[in-house]
Amino acid sequence: MIRFLTSIGVCLLLFGSCKEYLDVTPKGRLIPTQVSEFDRLLDNEEIVMSFFLDNNLGCMLAYMTDNIALSEGLANIHYKAFNHPNIDRYYGHIYRAPYKNPNVKDEFWDGGIYGTVKYFNNVIDGVTALKNAQNEAEANKVLAQAYAGRAWVYLHAALAYGPVYQPGASNDTRTVPYVTSADISTPVPDLSTQQEMFRRIGEDLHAALPYAPATTNYPSRPNKTATLAMLAYYHLFTQEYDSTVYYANLAWTAATAAGGPAQVLYDFNALSFSDPGNPLFSSIVSPDNKAHLPTSREMLFFRFTDNGAGSMDDSYPSEEFVALFDQDDDLRFRYFLQAAPGFQTVFGGTPYDDGERIQYYRGAYTFGNAPRFQMTAGLSYPEVLLMRAEGYARTNRPDEAIADLNTLRRYRFKTGTPELTVPGDQDEVIRLVLEERRRELPLGHVKRFMDLKRLCLDQGKPWSKAIITHTVGTTHFEATVNSPAFRLNIPNTILQFNSEWGIPLDTRPF
Repeated sequence: MIRFLTSIGVCLLLFGSCKEYLDVTPKGRLIPTQVSEFDRLLDNEEIVMSFFLDNNLGCMLAYMTDNIALSEGLANIHYKAFNHPNIDRYYGHIYRAPYKNPNVKDEFWDGGIYGTVKYFNNVIDGVTALKNAQNEAEANKVLAQAYAGRAWVYLHAALAYGPVYQPGASNDTRTVPYVTSADISTPVPDLSTQQEMFRRIGEDLHAALPYAPATTNYPSRPNKTATLAMLAYYHLFTQEYDSTVYYANLAWTAATAAGGPAQVLYDFNALSFSDPGNPLFSSIVSPDNKAHLPTSREMLFFRFTDNGAGSMDDSYPSEEFVALFDQDDDLRFRYFLQAAPGFQTVFGGTPYDDGERIQYYRGAYTFGNAPRFQMTAGLSYPEVLLMRAEGYARTNRPDEAIADLNTLRRYRFKTGTPELTVPGDQDEVIRLVLEERRRELPLGHVKRFMDLKRLCLDQGKPWSKAIITHTVGTTHFEATVNSPAFRLNIPNTILQFNSEWGIPLDTRPF
């Protein structure tokens, strides 16, 4: 499988000296000469595995949200005293900047963004150069997947490294460079403003949509339905909710055309524990035995996610998150949230014992190398349904919104659980949808971080938070969502080679 190119993209100029790179002669690497060879680049595992994850497959952004809690023992001993290799998770949780060491490699930047974008740019440049009348159809399908993949990365880069996107405002804050060339002789582009980022993301998605294939060989590749869902997600941030409804409806309708909701949703009433007498250490058995795989029926667009968030090794689900669940009837609580012994140790003669805590085991590795129930930092079919529901709620179509919620709840709650009735208040409908979204999406990784940034604009609404507060022991830490505290900084390892951006090096102690 051809996985690297001699010229691996202008983005390398962001990682180090151009001269140093050009002084190295690549050996044993092949340059693709056919569309099919470029197509194989889209199967590189770095694309799937590096999406905003650290070197231990966790995501600091999750620790900044209201989904995650740290006890005093986890914070002061597990992370600080034991010199945890991912201390940035703790720093993010207490909003102690800089969160990451600015003088070392940043996995989010190097791998999650530009290490991944290099593949998409090489495919786009290479296939465009090879495209002709004979291979046009094949070329367009490959290009569509590369454009959609690139847009997905840059959307999250813009929101992680940039400010809250504010529809109707100038959005003129510079964020990150929108690198589109694989040619290392091309000058490094300037930082794009948030407005420019969103414009170009939209252009990439619309370039992909007409030619996106109906099916792909693996859910890591965006098919037509995934591209439609990406556009629905994009419009949640631009607050064009009629467009969210339009694209989410197309995606959901296409996905369920053959077999209805059962085609893309697991009925949790049909799940079971492999060892009912020991559920804490059991895997989850689904009728098709695929619920733990990236190819599960609920998976639309797969990106590896933070499977450890919420368990005693790293963190706990917040009390607020746990309280969202109906512990009697919501089967997600039964399968994903379970009481277990928490962090316990003796350090410096002082005992630390968190006692029994409810922990989040949705992504727990209970057998083999697969999680209990597969999650994605990409897109699932339940999320598509919830995006349509939110669009309906935001455009004052409460009946349709609640109907979508009830569709999902039939597959998540015990059989016989009463359906939701339609509230008379629009805000109540939106609140119900957003609470269901929070229950359904992964506890960790990027999802809640991104939602907090867009929802903070709904000032005064019950689902909107201007400030997030974390408590460790008796100490409170807080940060304003619409502020630099909820932005990542470009590391010094990048800034020192790009002085033209005008950003001073970060000299704060780490």
